[in-house]
Amino acid sequence: MFNGLRQKTGLRVGTQVRVDPKVVLTSQILQLSGAELEQAIESELMENPALERIDDYDDPVLQEEILRAVAPDQLKPSGENRELQRSLPPDGQTDHDWVDMATSVDSLWDHLMAQLRSRLSDELLPVGVYYVGSLNERGYLNCTVEDAALDCDVTLEEAEEALKALKDCEPAGVGASDLRECLALQLRSPSTDAERLARMMVRKYWDELVARNRRALSRQTGAPDELVEEAFEVILGLDPFPGESFTRHHVPQRQERVAAAQPDVVILLDEFGYVVEVPGPSPIHLRVNRAYEKTRQHIASGASIDPAEKRHIMEFTDRAERFLEALGQRRKQLAQVGKYLIERQGGFVRTGEYRFLVPLTRSQVAKDLGVHESTISRATNGKFVQIVTKDVISFDVFFKPALRVQKMIEEILANENPDSPLSDERIAQMLAEQGVEVARRTVNKYRDRTKLLSSRMRRSA
Repeated sequence: MFNGLRQKTGLRVGTQVRVDPKVVLTSQILQLSGAELEQAIESELMENPALERIDDYDDPVLQEEILRAVAPDQLKPSGENRELQRSLPPDGQTDHDWVDMATSVDSLWDHLMAQLRSRLSDELLPVGVYYVGSLNERGYLNCTVEDAALDCDVTLEEAEEALKALKDCEPAGVGASDLRECLALQLRSPSTDAERLARMMVRKYWDELVARNRRALSRQTGAPDELVEEAFEVILGLDPFPGESFTRHHVPQRQERVAAAQPDVVILLDEFGYVVEVPGPSPIHLRVNRAYEKTRQHIASGASIDPAEKRHIMEFTDRAERFLEALGQRRKQLAQVGKYLIERQGGFVRTGEYRFLVPLTRSQVAKDLGVHESTISRATNGKFVQIVTKDVISFDVFFKPALRVQKMIEEILANENPDSPLSDERIAQMLAEQGVEVARRTVNKYRDRTKLLSSRMRRSA
């Protein structure tokens, strides 16, 4: 007989996965670029009192001493300049740094990223970084929207939104996929009849424009000959290579080419062989604060200490050590990738010639190095490597087979006789002679993807 009470017994079995904070931090640090890593270090130094930089000198030179040596007249305002005295912060507050006032030169990368940071959300900014990193020195885009969406793990709509933001940046025309789009971007806001006609000629009558067929343009647009001539002058005044224009106008004192980005890995070749360097922040420049380390040793020896202080010391010293270890793991992983590229892509790394590129995937690199594919993805996405020729290229170059064929076609056309342009069929034959079998229509596709014209148009040009 039951009295209304019921008892139920059972055993519930489950699995709870806890991720090691050290693993999470290592993954986060690994995927940062050099500039982002500097920001992360500065943020950690501000938040963690147990972490500190190692000074290069025991007695560092004070800022006042530097200023007294290089600009003694600007150390303090004269007594007559009362307005300047009133504007200075109170004694002991030095919120400004005289070094920040020195003139500096922005690369195309810096110039574009400064604009994209205000145009894109935090979620889409990595896509903008991807696009900027895919620009060549002339300002043209060497990737597709599909490439960006796939590599950055975003939707096509989001990738298109980021690309539109890039094309809205200055210099006008940057981010175009070919010459036609580059000129159209520079004519997107016409203010005169000649500019409006020039925009129409670029967008609708490109073949006639390239052939310089003024009569046909006048007939098809219905514009008088004089206006057509003015439109031609407008187009001739545009910059076909906005990236080079930026370098030329903004960096006149430098003769060498400005790299689009700072390398995360540098591969050198000297008389002893290859050398792989990982520039940027290193754990040897940081350490656990000595006072915190000494107190932790007292705790370990069993010394009596306030529980709250003990928690504080242990929490921040452990955090500092995890951060330093993550920095070391990042450098180690990037160095491993650099050494791997020397072994598998030695011909390209040494010469910079794309015909030496061999097919390679991130999963293959991960398998050969004995790490997870996501590790290689974090180590290479959005990062750059400087090869022996001093060229700074995106890591994506090694993982895109189509890019090899495209670059080889560009090299062939760059060396052709302008009086006898090569046909697509002949280019396909030359590629076959170099061990690359592609169809004529494939050559046409890759040529159209860039700013390269057909043989008939190249002869006319």
